[in-house]
Amino acid sequence: MPSAREHLDSTFFSQAFPREESSSPLHLETVAAAYAFAEQGIAVLSDLREKRSLIFYGSLGDTLGIAPSGAVHEVDSIWEEELLSRIPEKDLEGKQLLEIRLVDFVGRNGMGWMLDGVLPMEDSKGESRLVRHRIRYFPEGNSIRYALCLYNPAEMVVEAVFEDLLSGKRVPVGNVGTKGILSERELEVLRMIDNGSSSKVIASSLGISIHTVSRHRQNILSKFRAGNSAQACKIAKGLGIL
Repeated sequence: MPSAREHLDSTFFSQAFPREESSSPLHLETVAAAYAFAEQGIAVLSDLREKRSLIFYGSLGDTLGIAPSGAVHEVDSIWEEELLSRIPEKDLEGKQLLEIRLVDFVGRNGMGWMLDGVLPMEDSKGESRLVRHRIRYFPEGNSIRYALCLYNPAEMVVEAVFEDLLSGKRVPVGNVGTKGILSERELEVLRMIDNGSSSKVIASSLGISIHTVSRHRQNILSKFRAGNSAQACKIAKGLGIL
């Protein structure tokens, strides 16, 4: 079954980036390196257009047994596998569902918001450690070009929040609805699809044409970047929409 990660891949890679090359805003590579050094954590700068990442290691790299402080790894992917492989599968799926919500949230509220949460990671001895995880996006034109992910040690599990970096306002992710992603009619159709109803049954129940049902199906798949209805239902359940 396609995952939340595949949904994010489809979302990021289908963006229409400007044709002209532009430099990283605020010299983001320098910013990421400074974060890793100043906070002694790990900073990952991903270029979503070029599908590559730079991973800057502070002392957390030593703690987790991944890389020494001061190391810089370049990978041909937007996913920092050497870190993500240390996260339990269930928590990793939850992390990526939160990122789907972040994409939707910044699309409605602006790029000045950051996702801030805590997740478990295993060190080289297999011991679980709590790590604070923050994500912020940077635009190029109307697209998300860069993702900056920051990892630091944490003492306790806290509720994930969206933080406005300009005002300091923090909004618990659980308080931010996701139903706005779909219209009320699309949500009705998706519920019936999840219950196993055919397009003919959906059309009859809702008093609309099969053509309209098909249009709603396509809109749902497009909004979730899903390849089929089963994937759309899975993502919707993960986001709490179903």
